[in-house]
Amino acid sequence: MPNWLRIVVLLFAALALLDDLRSVDWQTLTPLTAILTAGTSVLSYGAVALLAWSPKASTVVIVVGYAASVVPDEYAAMLLGACVVMVGVVAMLPRRTVALFVATSAAWIVVVSAVSHDTRFVWALGLPLGVCALFGVALRFFLTQYRLNARRLAVLEVTHQQLREQERLALARDLHDVVAHELTLVTMQAAGSQREQDPAALHRTIDAMDTAARSGLQELRILLQVLRDSPGPAGPARPQAGGASGLTTGSLGDIARTLASNLEHSGLHPEFTLDDGAARLPTTVRGTAARVMQEATTNMIKYAPAGSHCEMQVSTSGSCVHVHARNPVRRGARPAGEAEAPGAELTSGFGLPGIRERVALLDGSVEYGAHDAAWCLDVRIPFT
Repeated sequence: MPNWLRIVVLLFAALALLDDLRSVDWQTLTPLTAILTAGTSVLSYGAVALLAWSPKASTVVIVVGYAASVVPDEYAAMLLGACVVMVGVVAMLPRRTVALFVATSAAWIVVVSAVSHDTRFVWALGLPLGVCALFGVALRFFLTQYRLNARRLAVLEVTHQQLREQERLALARDLHDVVAHELTLVTMQAAGSQREQDPAALHRTIDAMDTAARSGLQELRILLQVLRDSPGPAGPARPQAGGASGLTTGSLGDIARTLASNLEHSGLHPEFTLDDGAARLPTTVRGTAARVMQEATTNMIKYAPAGSHCEMQVSTSGSCVHVHARNPVRRGARPAGEAEAPGAELTSGFGLPGIRERVALLDGSVEYGAHDAAWCLDVRIPFT
């Protein structure tokens, strides 16, 4: 119970007690009767005051007041306190305590009717207490629902926060992969441009490097915004399929064209094949397949010999999408994810182990290794 409500209950009990004591004609009472009358009022309104701190103690006090009120016939003062306590007890205490208190109140009504030889007390005392008991039941239901809703809201808030954190980390990892891809592209093209003699080809390489660098910078800004502890103002919009990177959103066909263009600018000869089913994949599966294609392309740029032929196929069969990538590997080089890989300083960070982790979340499978003097990556992702 809030402190302000406790103060209100205490003031109500004190004012009611003073008013009740002032209304008594003390001169007509014997000393014993006066003591019992005053005691009955104190017990009645004291129980009301205690209700704000300890409903169980209030129940004990009101039961003692029941017994004290029988002798001086001071039923009115006791009835007011009993009604208030009845509401609080029914609303807040366990059912067993409520049943015991209701039974005690019923016994008090029977005793009062028997002592006064007037059955009208059954209605005069029982009806107000019964109405208050019903009001207490309604209040108990309201409080129960309020507590349940509060607990549900707390659980929902925790769940929402966890989901936000998961989405934030997932988005950060996706953006990390995009930035790593663009930086790898810039690094490899910069290294290749040193051997380029054709001015036109050199200009094309520089343009591709500029585009990749700008795309990586834009994605890096978004990544920093996502990794902030507080959401803050909305960051710049993520690039679309037709934007700078073409790797964050869009269809697999758009992504394949962007990746193929990156491979061509890196001096490779890509061959991308996508069947019609690739355009109808669920969003999550499409995103994972796009990351697989991106990681495979990054490895091709980093480890395939210049001028080599690189293949990538995306096909669907039943309820499964299959991504197959194949490319020659320079002698002594091993793609990211292999132990002690040369050029590890250029790795995208998550590499092939990261791909395996992503695919495993969708109950898929990942296989990679050297076959017939080429590096092969096979990924299968089920979907419904």
